[in-house]
Amino acid sequence: MNEEMIFRQWKTWRGMIIKLLDKMSEEEADQMPAPFRNSIRWNAGHLATGIDSFVSKSLGTEPFLPEHYKALFASGTSPQNWEGEVPSLEELKQALRDQPDQIEHVTAGKLDSKLLEPFLGMETLGEVLAFMISHDALHLGTMSAIRKTIKIQ
Repeated sequence: MNEEMIFRQWKTWRGMIIKLLDKMSEEEADQMPAPFRNSIRWNAGHLATGIDSFVSKSLGTEPFLPEHYKALFASGTSPQNWEGEVPSLEELKQALRDQPDQIEHVTAGKLDSKLLEPFLGMETLGEVLAFMISHDALHLGTMSAIRKTIKIQ
């Protein structure tokens, strides 16, 4: 697996996500227009939390993000149920900026490592990281659609 290519592509998608978030206010980032079930802030936090949790669990390392992010941004959560402190948009943008280098550092030379348990049919850390690139792209599309919907209303 070509590690350099994986991380170069991930950084490209993350750059597009940051660019979109740079155009948003805190208020816009929290709107949930119909038919969306989550906000742009939730999508940004979800991206950061998902890969952080997966890699730390797979490698037995400490997560880079605070533990309470999981309760806010894991699959199945919603801003409608948030309790406690929610990270600012700037905090989330910084996490999204920092994350590819952090993950690249802890996974260097390990992308062909077998997972303890397959994940959605994927068996290596590299396969999951490649999947996460498409996960970023999917959520970028969702965030863009939410933003367009907000602008139309």
